[in-house]
Amino acid sequence: MVRDLTKGRPANVILLFAFPIILGNVFQQIYSVVDSIIVGRYVSYQALAGVGITNGLTFFIFGFVIGITSGLGIMTAQFFGAKNFKRMRQSLGTGFIICLGLSFILTLLAAASIRPSLQFIGASDEIYDYSCDYLRIIYFGLITQVAYNMVACILRALGDSKTPLYFLIFSSVLNIGLDIFFVKTFGWGVKGVAWATVVSQLVSAIFCFGYVFTRYTNLRLIGEDFRTSWSFIWEHLRVGLPMALQFSITAFGVIVLYSALNHFPTTYIAGFTTASKIQSLGMLVPISLGVAIANYVGQNYGAGNLVRMRVGVNSALIMAIAVCAVVSIGMAYLAQPLTSMFLDPNISGDLSEIYAASTQYLYISALFFPFLFVLFIYRNALQGVGKTFMPLMAGVAELLIRVVASLVLPKYFGYQGVILVDVLAWVGACTLLFISYRIQMPNWDHTLHQYKWGRTH
Repeated sequence: MVRDLTKGRPANVILLFAFPIILGNVFQQIYSVVDSIIVGRYVSYQALAGVGITNGLTFFIFGFVIGITSGLGIMTAQFFGAKNFKRMRQSLGTGFIICLGLSFILTLLAAASIRPSLQFIGASDEIYDYSCDYLRIIYFGLITQVAYNMVACILRALGDSKTPLYFLIFSSVLNIGLDIFFVKTFGWGVKGVAWATVVSQLVSAIFCFGYVFTRYTNLRLIGEDFRTSWSFIWEHLRVGLPMALQFSITAFGVIVLYSALNHFPTTYIAGFTTASKIQSLGMLVPISLGVAIANYVGQNYGAGNLVRMRVGVNSALIMAIAVCAVVSIGMAYLAQPLTSMFLDPNISGDLSEIYAASTQYLYISALFFPFLFVLFIYRNALQGVGKTFMPLMAGVAELLIRVVASLVLPKYFGYQGVILVDVLAWVGACTLLFISYRIQMPNWDHTLHQYKWGRTH
């Protein structure tokens, strides 16, 4: 259902829009977590570590995809908010052209980068082959990531956050089933987990496209909608590229972090991987609220509702802080039982070091979670109106902090220093975004904006 986010009580509108996104992210993270559980329990903790060290590498590519498609979706949301439906369809056609070219280029670059990137982060011989096998298959299916994210961002731009949820639930259930089938029945190990992810995403993307263009008449594109210009393409890339680069810059910081982590024993890498998967579940709400705020602000910016934008952002901040308190306490309290889900002592032997590494990570990160929650709200609010420079700079700040901290902290604090790398990056980026938001919000000129988008009164 298409939803106009420019009407209704802001807090209720944001919550209703965000709730399906939260559920969708829950299912997405569940199948990511299940991937790790199956690898850890049915293959080995070495395989778990091998898949784990690819997190930064895959996030570098897929984060770029998420960023660029989110940026394209914001452009669509602004045209929708301005009720300029012809331009909205032209925006969709331009977005598809961009995504097609993006898929081809990224697949080639990703495939060529596998061995150099693993060598860069210092993957040990014990886990190198696991990482290689996993990345080859995941990168092969990159086009399915682009396709699904594109159509999901289009729907969210129009206020429909439920349809992407339904297809994500379907994809998650299919992925889990294929995980078990490929790993337990066929004995494919890490390769089975990777193939399960690609196949489930492909099926979901096909069904999602079919449903969307059958169900929503406003999204049925004709030939002239694909006739674009370099200036219109650049207008989309101007919003999308900084968001994509912001994700990739953050991911590169994670890659640097894993290069520092790889100097520790494989048990520490397995513990860190386990804790990061658990932490990702705690991040679902702020990520989802961030997506909701970007689309909410985008539509209201298109409608020229500056005051309504501010109220919505403040409401999202209150929601984020309230949830953060619950998540932080729960994550710290349940650290050990959650970690035990990923490991089988009958296969892996003594797991005491893995448990210690995982619980330390969760205890420390829980203390700094408020900075991460607030970061997502301010970042997406700025991006929602096309103010992408400072979020990009916040990503650069995260990268610089991670690089410097990764070089210094592990030398003096050991494994605890690796954990502190992430939380210091959150604090730095959050501070920069808060200052930027407070400076830029009062100065947004929506009169000029109304002229630009052809809004009538």
